[in-house]
Amino acid sequence: MVINVSLEPSGPSSRKIRKIFEEKIDKEGINWKSVSGETKDFYYEEFMKQCIWDETGGKKPDFVSEDSWENWKQKWNTPKLQKVCDQNSKNRKSKATIGGSTPSTHTGGTATHYEHGKRLARKLGRPPTAPKLFVHTNTKNGDGKTFINEKSKDVNDAIQAKREQLTQNNETIDENNMFLDVVGGQQKGRVYGLGSQATQYYNFGSTSSSTSAFDVSQQNTAYVK
Repeated sequence: MVINVSLEPSGPSSRKIRKIFEEKIDKEGINWKSVSGETKDFYYEEFMKQCIWDETGGKKPDFVSEDSWENWKQKWNTPKLQKVCDQNSKNRKSKATIGGSTPSTHTGGTATHYEHGKRLARKLGRPPTAPKLFVHTNTKNGDGKTFINEKSKDVNDAIQAKREQLTQNNETIDENNMFLDVVGGQQKGRVYGLGSQATQYYNFGSTSSSTSAFDVSQQNTAYVK
């Protein structure tokens, strides 16, 4: 909630924002103006997954002048902006088909994909593959069975079908590359279902996988538990 130009509760809000910033550092971002639009979009989407923006129920915040508030309301009510708002609302519901660019939701609560990856690595005794991390963060309590929405289940079904096809053809299964293929590759600098951890599995600037903070590079050809 915004109170007197500050986010409240300030402590938890600032800690969440700091974690989000630390997950994706813009190499050109020497100041906020220099941060790319793509990176700012990532920050905002991650923030909205973890926090609720209180729109005050239509009540003017104390720090906004009457003139500004009336001007904002007029613009909010224009058909053009209403159309944009409606479209953004639809996009946030994650109902796109496999390979779409709609941001995914996950059951991780306030924990980031990175934190879940570390926990899962400790549990498994090895770094998780991309499909393993996806299933863990897209099923209730990480049970691997109860998917949070239809799209997540469709992605998992497609992964299983692809794995079965490769097995029948006696082909080597690279779990991470298989996942990337199933979800449609990179979309606007992101990979569906992996959050900030996409850059730990894939280096889109070269032909090789990047080294993960939990040593993902050592398990490209994965074993499935």
